[in-house]
Amino acid sequence: MSRPGSWLGRAGRAVAAALRDRRARRAAIAVAVAYLGVYLLAVGDVTITPASDLSRFVDLPSLQVAPDWTAKLLGRRAAFAYEPVLALYPVNHVTVLVAPLDLAMGLLLGGLAGLNLAVALLARRASRACRLRGLPGLLGALPALLTGATCCVPTLALALGAQFTLALLAVGDWLFPLALAVTTTSLLWSAQQAPAPP
Repeated sequence: MSRPGSWLGRAGRAVAAALRDRRARRAAIAVAVAYLGVYLLAVGDVTITPASDLSRFVDLPSLQVAPDWTAKLLGRRAAFAYEPVLALYPVNHVTVLVAPLDLAMGLLLGGLAGLNLAVALLARRASRACRLRGLPGLLGALPALLTGATCCVPTLALALGAQFTLALLAVGDWLFPLALAVTTTSLLWSAQQAPAPP
């Protein structure tokens, strides 16, 4: 049985090799940015409201800073959802609320999902070059890409209906840690399945 340190070392080498590869690095960045966008939409930090005309209430584009922004930096709206300190109105019908901790959590999950995909792509190419059969690493990236839904109770509540809303709210405190655990475990597993980098 391998030691945890060897797992971490192998994962570090696999991530470093994936980030050196231009195509894998681009895929990782694209997934991380897309994941962050979906995450911010799901937690309500980005809202798109075609029915309302924001130009009646604010100048477009504009940026508003909360008067007590320093007190709100660590303020929570809900479990793993924090108070915004900035409101950005880039175009009509779009509002972007900037909560630094929400942004950091979205970047963390998005980065892990992107690294999962980068390692999986590199492993797939290496297995093809070595004429290995199977899909090493690609299956490991799948849970990381699917956790975009697990971190967001409002999205799941809308998708499943009102009957499940109370049950989802009861377990909502655990969804972000679960998503973090799944993406991290998936990355470690993918790195173990990937051929050793040179």
